Amino acid sequence: MPQEPLQKEARVLDVKADVPLDALYKCYHMAGRIEKGYYIADLVTEVLGGGGSSRLHQALVKEKKLFSQIDCHHTGSVDPGLVAIEGKLIKGINMGEAERAMEEELVKIKTDLINEKELTKVKNKTESAIAFEDMSVANRANSLAIYELLGDANMMNTELNKYHAVTAEEIRQTAIQIFDPLNSNTIHYYSKN
Repeated sequence: MPQEPLQKEARVLDVKADVPLDALYKCYHMAGRIEKGYYIADLVTEVLGGGGSSRLHQALVKEKKLFSQIDCHHTGSVDPGLVAIEGKLIKGINMGEAERAMEEELVKIKTDLINEKELTKVKNKTESAIAFEDMSVANRANSLAIYELLGDANMMNTELNKYHAVTAEEIRQTAIQIFDPLNSNTIHYYSKN
């Protein structure tokens, strides 16, 4: 498949639709599945959006009360994928204010090193997910097929080491690369009401 050219400018689209709440969607390009950057990006998305204790949820839902829900995940596959941040704004919150607050959280992960406790937490969560994922024979067979598709069935036994090898500095450097404003694609989804 031909590679998509490097994105060199931010893209923004405003949409009005018959939906109950305003929503903000931001996507950023990331590395493909067999590149080291994939594993780092996977941990970055856990830090930012991996449940109720994640940074985006704590800062923007619990503390600032700008979003009713916010999530950060990736579409990682064999080819380069996307890191996506999706948030539903609380009724009456200004889109610009919500986006600026979200950007502040991205600046933090790009400038400050993640502390060892938070890094260990996301690595342990990833290790648990990998372990529970392969508990059934069907899931193990599926995993083997995916790793063989990636070119090395033995990755099933060694992939966890790639997560454990990620450092706080690599998290920061990858966040700088991914969350470059010129690498962003944004949809402001406005409710007609």
